[in-house]
Formats: sequence, C-alpha cells, structure tokens
Amino acid sequence: MTKAIDKFHELEQGVLGIVRAADVYAVHVMAEIRGIDVNMEVINSILSGQKISGLNLVGSAYAENELKKLEEEGHFTEIGQQIIVATHTVLESYLILKFREYYRHLSSGSNEELVDETLRRLKFRCLNDFKDAYKKFFKIHLPSFDVDYHSSEGCVFEPKNSWEALTLIYKVRNDIVHKGASVNYKVSSLMDSWYPFEFVRNWVSGFDVNFDEYIYYRKESKLYREHKERAIRNGVSI
Repeated sequence: MTKAIDKFHELEQGVLGIVRAADVYAVHVMAEIRGIDVNMEVINSILSGQKISGLNLVGSAYAENELKKLEEEGHFTEIGQQIIVATHTVLESYLILKFREYYRHLSSGSNEELVDETLRRLKFRCLNDFKDAYKKFFKIHLPSFDVDYHSSEGCVFEPKNSWEALTLIYKVRNDIVHKGASVNYKVSSLMDSWYPFEFVRNWVSGFDVNFDEYIYYRKESKLYREHKERAIRNGVSI
C-alpha cells in the first residue's frame, strides 16, 4: 500500500509544475510591465526544476506601484487561484490516506473486510470532519497542532496559527470551486498562492514525522506534547 506521505510528495510535484508555469508567465508579465527584456537566465533556472523566482518569495521583488497594478489588473489571479485549489487537493488527499494508514495500523489483526467496510463508510466532506475523526479515532486534535510558517511583506497570507491557515485554504478553495473566485482572499501576486502551498508542505512534513512517532511507536515528540498541552488548555480532552 502506498504511504500517505509518498503520495503527497508525488502530488506535490504536480503543484510545483503549476507553480513553475506561473513563474515563467510572471517573469514575462513583469518584464512587460517594467519595459525590460525577459531575463532568460531566470527562465532557464525555473525550467530546470531547481529554482523558483523571487516573485514567489519576497515582497521586495515588486515595487509598491507594481503590486497595486497587479491587484487592479489581476494578471496572476486565475492561475494563483488554481494553485490554491491544487494545494487543497494534495492536503485533502494526504489527510484521507493518512487516516486510512493509521486506522489500518491500529486495527491490525481485526477482520480486514470489516476494516475496509468501515473505511468506505467514513466520509470527509469538510475540514471539521477530519478534525472530528482524527480526535475520535487517534486522539489527535488537528486545531492544536501548530508549525512555523513564513510569509512576506505584501502577501495576504497572514494566518495567526496553523488551524487558521488550514481553514483559510479550505474556504478559499470552496469559494473558487463553488462561486468561481476567491471572495475574501485576494490573489494578486505569486506570493499569495506560493505561501499557502509552502505552509501545507511544512505542515504535512511536521505532522507525518511527529504523529508517526506517536501512532507507530508511542513516542511523544516535543511538537506532539505541545499539541497535547494546547488542546488541554483549550478544554479538549485527548
């Protein structure tokens, strides 16, 4: 059976492909806006698959008037929104596969047909479904698991904690899919789509390592203990 983290990394590469395509497009757009030649050295670095440009990473890559122009004209809005939708997809896939992985491990020795049927009946329609299931079956309180995240000046991705970040990504995805566009989260620059994706990569990496230790070996890492203490402080019994 393919491990959840391996499938995540496979899907992650697909999102990175969209990011690189957006990056190449952005280098051309910004060259046009600035009235300069396209920097082919940067383009070749992006196409090599080894780098992304600073347009994804730092607000200082844009002048203030350029950010304003991008917001008004929406050059990167549609492709940035699709990166967020793809980011949601890889996150949701990971959470579903990881749940099955943990459930099968903890049900080892049980009737396999019954385990399969139970997993088929479990439906995850929203983020709260994951929150309830992980707490009920594994004593993992998703809102209490926090990892460091980064952003940059001029980027609108500014959640207060990891759960707020996850909730934001789910809400933005739902708005895009069901309403045709993000309603309250405005994607103007490449940073606005890169940093949600980068957050998910860091969150999944931290989750996989720390909760694998707990589920498979009953070891409580520092991050696991912090998650448990945070949950207890918030009145959640795990």
